[in-house]
Amino acid sequence: MYTPKELRSLNRHDVTPTRAARKAIFSLRLWRPLRQRRRAQRLLERDESTRPFCTGANGLSFGCVNTRSIGNKAATLCRTIIDEHLDVLVITETWHEGAQSSALKRLTPPGYHCVDAARPISADAAVNAIEFHNHGGLAILYRDAVKFRRKVLDINVSTFEYVCGRGSTGDGQFVLLGVYRPGSQALSIAFFEELSTIFERLSMYNCPVVVCGDFNVHVDDSSCVYALRLAELLQSFGYVQHVTEATHTAGHILDLVITRSDIKITDVRVGDWISDHALVHFTVHLKKPVEESQPVTGRAWRRFKRDKFESDLAASELCTNLEALDNKSADDLALLYRYRMTQLLEKHCLIVKLRRKMRPATPWYDAETPSAVTVAGKHGSLRDATDDGVPTLTGGTGRSS
Repeated sequence: MYTPKELRSLNRHDVTPTRAARKAIFSLRLWRPLRQRRRAQRLLERDESTRPFCTGANGLSFGCVNTRSIGNKAATLCRTIIDEHLDVLVITETWHEGAQSSALKRLTPPGYHCVDAARPISADAAVNAIEFHNHGGLAILYRDAVKFRRKVLDINVSTFEYVCGRGSTGDGQFVLLGVYRPGSQALSIAFFEELSTIFERLSMYNCPVVVCGDFNVHVDDSSCVYALRLAELLQSFGYVQHVTEATHTAGHILDLVITRSDIKITDVRVGDWISDHALVHFTVHLKKPVEESQPVTGRAWRRFKRDKFESDLAASELCTNLEALDNKSADDLALLYRYRMTQLLEKHCLIVKLRRKMRPATPWYDAETPSAVTVAGKHGSLRDATDDGVPTLTGGTGRSS
């Protein structure tokens, strides 16, 4: 046995412990081989540099707020990010003029970065005037532990402003869309059409999609026709709106948080008032639950020897002396075929037991989907052969016979 003092005395470069001593040290987990120590150090460095402090069981902490100018609220926003432990903050109505805005730099705490989308300034604007304000604009602030990159959707809209990006953490990836619809503009059908186009582009991503911002739609008013139209649009894309408290001093819910119904989102709450809008805080859980494996049986097709199977099949009664099969009925032939093929498969491709992860079914694929596809196929292939040129069900014209 070694005393603690004797073990510490072995920590010398000119002394090599005996093999028995090294095995005893390793078995008691008092020390690890150099290869294991280096690997553990790499994992520790990777976790410290890539994982946000709010990931894991707690999820990723988001914030969303309409500031109505960040010029006089930079200190407040900077303190809010730190106090609320936000990983990502979406700011609408920033009133900034560009990425080099001093207000953006002042509100960005150390260890954070910013992606912005300022409202384009018209050529005839009096930018040097004291009373000039570049209204609108958005910005996304994110911790340096969150790898975030701006995404260009190449979709021009006229009824609202947006900024989009894709982020990743140690738990997974996400797509974030910040939206600001000016309240000074009247709602119209064009807004919902343009928003639908954006949603169609976002539907191509298989990672969680988070949409938040100031929509200036009174979703809390059940009699508002535009609120109903927005609810129908969200439902058609499988989206859910999570904010249930007033976010504006007038008592309405204007700042929305929207995700797909299968995304886990918790801790949705309305916080302090930053302007006439309050901060909306929510947590998104990117880490998918561990898929449980279930025992299943199947054939070991990778071990299947095709040449030997074909040789045995050619030598069986299914391929030799076919005249003897003329007097058999169809049922007898089916039974013979099934029996012989099963016998050959048992010989050349054994049944094995496996454990397979059962993945969830696609949300939009249900029991009615196959029949709907069949009906659509029938309508797509239907053609009316008429002489008077009457349009067919598919929108074409009849062809003369």
